[in-house]
Amino acid sequence: MAIQSVPFTAETSSGMPLPLDSETAMLLRTVLLPHFERATSWGDLCTRLASKGYEITFRSGHLVLADEAGKPICTGSMIGSPLARLAQRLGRPKLRTDCSGASATFQD
Repeated sequence: MAIQSVPFTAETSSGMPLPLDSETAMLLRTVLLPHFERATSWGDLCTRLASKGYEITFRSGHLVLADEAGKPICTGSMIGSPLARLAQRLGRPKLRTDCSGASATFQD
């Protein structure tokens, strides 16, 4: 009996990442969570993540971690750092939304 697999797309049509498998989530948590926890501002967090090849975007009201190409990898909650907790510690982020209001980036 042959087992065939179908291509797995990491992005849904909404631009939100699919849930991570436990191993990937643990690896991302190990590497990135310390940067989330030690950041002193949103700018500091962005700089820290950029040094690892990631950026923060906001989609459908969620903090989304994306790779350098903009592909969504996971949400902050998926690696243990939800937007609400970050906003309590770092303050409310200043965002610029796109025309639809579905996604946003940091406002300069």
